[in-house]
Amino acid sequence: MTAEEKVTPDPEHDPMPEGEEAPPRGVKMMAGVRWVIVIAAAVLAAFMWLSFARTQLSTAQSGASAHAPKYHCPMHPQIVSDEPGECPICHMTLEPFTAARATPAPIAPVPVARPIDPLDLAAVDAGALLPGSLPPGTTPVTLALDRIQSIGVRTAVAEDGALASSLRVTALVMAPEQGVSEVHVRVPGFVETMHVDQTGVAVRAGQPMLAVYSPEILQAENELLATSQWAGPDGGAPAGSPSSSARRKLELLGMSSAEVERVLAKREPIRAITVAAPHGGFVTKKNAVLGSYVTPEMALFEISDLSKVYVVADVFLADVGAVGIGAEGRFVPSGHPERASTAKVDLVYPLVNAEARTRRVRMQLRNDATKAYAPGEFGTVELAVTARRGVSIPRDALVDTGTASYVFVVEAEGRFTPRVVATSGSDEQHVVVRSGLVAGERVVSGATFLIDSESRLQASIAQAVQAPAPSGKTP
Repeated sequence: MTAEEKVTPDPEHDPMPEGEEAPPRGVKMMAGVRWVIVIAAAVLAAFMWLSFARTQLSTAQSGASAHAPKYHCPMHPQIVSDEPGECPICHMTLEPFTAARATPAPIAPVPVARPIDPLDLAAVDAGALLPGSLPPGTTPVTLALDRIQSIGVRTAVAEDGALASSLRVTALVMAPEQGVSEVHVRVPGFVETMHVDQTGVAVRAGQPMLAVYSPEILQAENELLATSQWAGPDGGAPAGSPSSSARRKLELLGMSSAEVERVLAKREPIRAITVAAPHGGFVTKKNAVLGSYVTPEMALFEISDLSKVYVVADVFLADVGAVGIGAEGRFVPSGHPERASTAKVDLVYPLVNAEARTRRVRMQLRNDATKAYAPGEFGTVELAVTARRGVSIPRDALVDTGTASYVFVVEAEGRFTPRVVATSGSDEQHVVVRSGLVAGERVVSGATFLIDSESRLQASIAQAVQAPAPSGKTP
């Protein structure tokens, strides 16, 4: 075959054609996807950097823009927002959360117009709180008008006035100590007869209680009969004679003169002598039974004379100073106003009841058949006391924690500031403030507990925010 006869190769039928190869399928599409991924990564990186920069800028500007308004939920302090709205939990309107609410107010000095009692200065030296200062654990509270209306806040004006001239306290009827007596025998013996065999019965002075057989008394009776032969012509024994000594001995052993005369008249001894009641009253205890052996140290009976009774009333320490000896009081038994009686205070007990923080005052009442006061009976006593003047506020306005007594003073724009006060007495409706408050100031008299709770809650939040972070590595 000649060169001219050579056949030119067909690219369509030649498996390995010569020249530049064509690109595979999908190369262009993959190149586009790659560029999309690169661009998306760049955009995401830019967005994250911008977010980080904005966060850092906001943190840096937070100190300079502390006055910027923020809002929070009064019931859920963790809900904080930069814009007004509603709480997602309780749907309450968010209130401004300003620096004045987050930071406890400093203790303000006591104004000159608010006098301080010398007793208060002495209490401050002992570690008490100065009237007019801020109570510990509280802070001023600012509430919106709708919140004040929703919780029912009521206010009252502190006024110059005087407490009522009467004091009403609870009282108890008690048996008087000087009306109690005991029945004893003077020699050992055996009980042969019981004339009074139960408690609660009334006895009169000289009434027989029991009869006792005593060998010692029987022997003394026989000595009297043996010596009575030396009696004088008139039947009496001369002083210092054996008969006179025997008679004296029987009387000292507890035998009555009537029984001695009966022994001399009948010329025979009495087997059992009678033991009589020393005075009248009611039998409150009985320790003797028929046939028992009794000795001088045994109290066979206890008798209480209830012709007079004590009425003992408990008065709070703040009111004791207004009650003195000679103060007139009216005792009204519980449920029986028709048995009321009037008497005067005759004793103020020197001891203080540490549990109730009260002192007792005592009156004595005559107990006749129409009154019939029984020991243990309760009632009330209205005592006439000296009038106590001062700044008067409602009882509900005072918050007493045991360590501090304070009120919430109403200021402008719904601001309530707690302030320590010193009191000097109270009645059923009002409290007299000795220092820490002046007449004309307005205090919270209703929903005081809610205002106090809000104040303590905000003080706790502020303390937690201001507390330094704990040192050390985070586990």
